[in-house]
Amino acid sequence: MRFSAFGMIWLLSFSVFFAGCASSVSFPAPVSGSEEVSYPMPESVQKTETFAAVKVSYATNRKKAADGSLLPELNVSGDPLSYGQETVLIPLKREVGSFKDSHSPAFKVLMKFGVVDEQDDPIITLLDDKSLTLSEADFFKQFKSTNGIKSNDVLLFVHGFNVKFDDAVKRAAQVSYDINPALQPVVFSWPSIGDPLKYNRDFGRALDSVDDFEKFMLKLATSTQGRRIHILAHSMGSKVVIPALARLYSTHTKLLDKKLSNIILAAPDFPRETFISKYKTAFSKFGRATVYMSSEDKALLLSSSTYLADREMLGFSGPEGFYSPGIDSVDITRAGGIDDLLGHSKYGSSARVLVDMQDMIGKNLRANKRKGFIVEPPYPYFFLQP
Repeated sequence: MRFSAFGMIWLLSFSVFFAGCASSVSFPAPVSGSEEVSYPMPESVQKTETFAAVKVSYATNRKKAADGSLLPELNVSGDPLSYGQETVLIPLKREVGSFKDSHSPAFKVLMKFGVVDEQDDPIITLLDDKSLTLSEADFFKQFKSTNGIKSNDVLLFVHGFNVKFDDAVKRAAQVSYDINPALQPVVFSWPSIGDPLKYNRDFGRALDSVDDFEKFMLKLATSTQGRRIHILAHSMGSKVVIPALARLYSTHTKLLDKKLSNIILAAPDFPRETFISKYKTAFSKFGRATVYMSSEDKALLLSSSTYLADREMLGFSGPEGFYSPGIDSVDITRAGGIDDLLGHSKYGSSARVLVDMQDMIGKNLRANKRKGFIVEPPYPYFFLQP
């Protein structure tokens, strides 16, 4: 496919907006309007003086290299899924929503000369020496066992565009821990290449992962014993989750009604008109779906307006937004975020949104029962207040 010079400029601009960015702007954590969620601390979270060690289980359809590392390529073998567990260190002294996982260049220089050490600037870290490869049987056995991880809820995270495997694991640990440390984080990592210039390539890989996610989700739902499953899909991850869950719900309605508690579509990079025409009915019947959208999501604004999509995305509220009875539509434009200049990652960077998910998951409350919402006519959906 050939692009004009103008088209290449648009593509570069679009990719840069979707890429990660840094900022020194921060917002204070809000006070929750409800009581703290009552969960016992699971053995999967071990606290030291500086860090909390969070175990994250994963399933992925990424291809494995000869050394066992996971590649940004689709596994097209007869058994495409691989399983394992990673350990992530979350600094205890950090703001809710902070996702600092690297030192500044200046700090690295000082550390090189021995002026400071890593303890002076704790960051979110993946412990490579704690990485485990699990068989499929052992992976699903952990959800049946009463040992180790207690019988708490499962938070299944599906990442979006431009996300490497390690980053997906760290983000899952951070979000799960900030919502409630007792949640058991699980990642389904599809083979995003982790390159801001490869949007079209990631787009195709996400669509190619729908069948694999559907099969994994069915196995997970049948494996959990007395645990609720909450799904958090961010951005392009919605292209994986939405079609798969709609199909599953049509064939295994009773199972999903019993095992699934919340489906959270955070800044979904999914055409609004396609969702309305093909999937709105299924998600309305499910009755526990939430769409987090924003009118200041610069990434989805570009996705909606450029030649790459040329139609509005579900996660971009814009002048109209999305509303459908049975689905909680929440505009989070006014919720602050840490290091989120694009306004595209508030599901993990905004303490206000994390508190809302805490009430949603911990209290099992729909939006009309949670605090901090208003409705502003003519818009029929909810606005989350700072």
